[in-house]
Order: sequence, then C-alpha cells, then structure tokens
Amino acid sequence: MTDPMLSEERHPELVPGPLTAAEWVAANVKALRTQRGWTQDQLADRMGHKSPPAVWSAEAGRRRITVNDLVDFAAAFGVTPESLMSDTPELADTDGPVYEVTTDGTTRAIAADTVDLGETWTSFYLREVRVFLAPTARILGIRLITEEAPDA
Repeated sequence: MTDPMLSEERHPELVPGPLTAAEWVAANVKALRTQRGWTQDQLADRMGHKSPPAVWSAEAGRRRITVNDLVDFAAAFGVTPESLMSDTPELADTDGPVYEVTTDGTTRAIAADTVDLGETWTSFYLREVRVFLAPTARILGIRLITEEAPDA
C-alpha cells in the first residue's frame, strides 16, 4: 500500500520528470561510447585532455558538464553538441573527414566537414554547427586522419 503522505498530489517533486539537458548528455555519452565499443579510457584519449575518471563522473551525472566538455564529447563521437542534449543523438556520417588537432600539447580527434582557418580563430564545423573552436595561434598542427569515402 502506498503511503498517502508520499502521494503525487502532496509531493510532485518525487515523481520523475523529463530529463534535463545535462542528464541527456550523460545518458547519450554512455550510450554512444557503449555502441562504439569504446572504454572510458579510449573516449578520454579521443577527447585529448580528459581523464577516464572525468568521463566516468560525467556519465554518472556526478560531474558538471561544461560547454567545453559538451563540445569535446560531440567532437569525439562525431555528433553535434545539440544532439547530445536530445533524446535521439544524431550520428554524423561515419565516412566523413576526421582531423587530428594539436593545441598546446593536447591532441584530439575532431569530426568536421568544414574547417575555417581564420587569422584569430580556427573553427571546425559539422553540418554547419561549430563543434570546435581554438585560437589560431595556439594550434600546433592539423592533420587529416580520414577522408570521405569516394562515391562508388
């Protein structure tokens, strides 16, 4: 029997509501990592500067996910940051270009279909959404890891 003192009418905060954007990010990061068969160590490596405990705590919802974290997770998975905050993360074209970008000793993989090398800032875009931004002066190297597959 349900305790009437804990009813939905008296305590609506006890009824689970829709997930917040941060909760969707945590759930999607774990789901995408698992789908790809990556360990937390492998995801952290793909993000460049993250530690495996940082990935674990983000997935578990124990760590606040910053905008930088969101962009790094999205770039590692090849999805848009917005899609990580939704109930259906949109996967990028897996045959699209992936760049290895080194900034101040940190190397990360960035899935992007457009790169804008500006004088001050360099932007990487995936489907017209900026997924990575860095001061041009701090970029030590950009290397194309994979290219788009040619049309058959």
